[in-house]
Amino acid sequence: MTKDTDNKLSGDKLKEETIAADKLVDSQASEDPLVQGLKKRTLTSAEVLQFLQQNKGRLEKSLASIDKRDVLSKLTAFTMAIFSKLAGLIDVLKRGFVNRLMKVPAPEIIKQSLHTVSVVTNFKGMVDFIQTKYYAFKKSPYNDKLVHHMDELIGHATQQGLDFKQHFPEVVDKLVLRKNQMLQHSYFKEFNKSHIERLLATPFSFKRSLSPVLPDRALWHKLFGILEARYIQDIVLVDADGKQTSFKEDSKRQVESSHSVRHLYEASVLKAHGHRVFIIGHHEGYLGPYFVRSALRRLGFDNLAENNNTVVGPRMFSSLFLKSGASNVGNMFLTLPSQRTTKVNEDGLAEALQKSARRTQFLIKMPNVGLKLIEQFTYRDFMQLILHYQDLEAEAAKFNSSLSWLNEVLIPSEKFELIEYLYSCDACDVAAELDKRDYDLFKKVMHEPFLIFPEGSRSYVEDNGDITLKYFNPKYLQAYLRPGDVILPLSLVGGSEILQGMKLTKGKLGLSLGSPYEVSKDMIDDFAVEGVEIMRNIANLPNTKKVHLSDVVQAGEKRG
Repeated sequence: MTKDTDNKLSGDKLKEETIAADKLVDSQASEDPLVQGLKKRTLTSAEVLQFLQQNKGRLEKSLASIDKRDVLSKLTAFTMAIFSKLAGLIDVLKRGFVNRLMKVPAPEIIKQSLHTVSVVTNFKGMVDFIQTKYYAFKKSPYNDKLVHHMDELIGHATQQGLDFKQHFPEVVDKLVLRKNQMLQHSYFKEFNKSHIERLLATPFSFKRSLSPVLPDRALWHKLFGILEARYIQDIVLVDADGKQTSFKEDSKRQVESSHSVRHLYEASVLKAHGHRVFIIGHHEGYLGPYFVRSALRRLGFDNLAENNNTVVGPRMFSSLFLKSGASNVGNMFLTLPSQRTTKVNEDGLAEALQKSARRTQFLIKMPNVGLKLIEQFTYRDFMQLILHYQDLEAEAAKFNSSLSWLNEVLIPSEKFELIEYLYSCDACDVAAELDKRDYDLFKKVMHEPFLIFPEGSRSYVEDNGDITLKYFNPKYLQAYLRPGDVILPLSLVGGSEILQGMKLTKGKLGLSLGSPYEVSKDMIDDFAVEGVEIMRNIANLPNTKKVHLSDVVQAGEKRG
């Protein structure tokens, strides 16, 4: 048989499959004729492309049916998108005007007031805040089964060797847009249960993994500072032998000679010598993480706490109150808590959040050679590396100006170590959608300390006042730390007495720190044991309250 005859027969078979697919019931969401047509037999990538091109009309029809023809939803989304772009343009012009005014000689109080007014009048933020109410209050108008079918279709075509996005870019872009809008509804349905939480819902982006700490001049930070000065009566520093030192009542010399301050000095020296510091601990109040940062800054260690990082779950981004509070703790790195303790119920939401969490882990675990590279690489150069690290020896890579920098920045052994890391975490997939704003922020804060609470929440407060640690996943040790990083153990108590429900009362904080120590590769390899021992040693730090690590709780027993 000739080649033309083969092509004709192949084309006839594809036409027959198309006709058969057309006869299937199109309206039933439980079936997808296109996927069934592709699955009937093994096709080459060329045959898959021909089949899909012949059925392009059906593709577009399925895509249009995803939003259930909800005209109001389409109109609302379109209108808000226009307003958001206009507001963004106004903000750009406003910032340029304010920056010029800030250069004019004037008293500092006037400049601070001008900066505050500039931050408050964030027009795009206002429009996005209003748009978020649509996602928070309205039920999703999207047909998730059709979205699943479209994903299945693209996945099956990809398995057959077809680059779907290259041949049908508009279909992919429209599908991504609808999936993101559908995920927005799912996100707020999952994390904003009450009407007040939905009313305070703030914009959330599945493309972002980092969010900056609130600057000291921000209104929310100043409000927290005022409340802190009023309700925190004292910070009691507790030494290894149980000796207590009052930050307020004792002399400056006594405070500086306390074990906690000595350990903070030791951690500062290690940080100055290039070690990343992980302040790992526990707390037992809603504002515990903020109290930790505040206490360290009160003790004079802005080098450890002024611009520190912290790891938070997705709920901390869901409302104005929660996000503002969490932004007062540090630069926020998004993660997804253990599904054993905090299960995400909305379909597809956990998978979407996991993508952001994997980007977070990819950045935090970056080896020192990677950090060295990021210091000198622009976002564009770095993304070129992510896209092409698998074929650096190819001829095309030798003429890539971005990749040519690699050999100038790293020596061969460092280059080998970095490429090995990129392969180990599948960087071409994990970091493919790394946002430029995340990259730029990470470049600024990647050497700053991390404040981590493995429990992911406040500890239990017993009836007798003792503290019991909640269950935590020891995998935090493997997920975020590298050999050579430094752990600074920390125990903070008293927070639950200062914030009782929604009521603030005056109280004292108890703070105890252990001696900083370096993490080894063996510790990370044996994280299941070592991760628990780290927290056990933290619980054993003497404090103004007794703290316990319960093996029963850690084994999985749930408490009220």
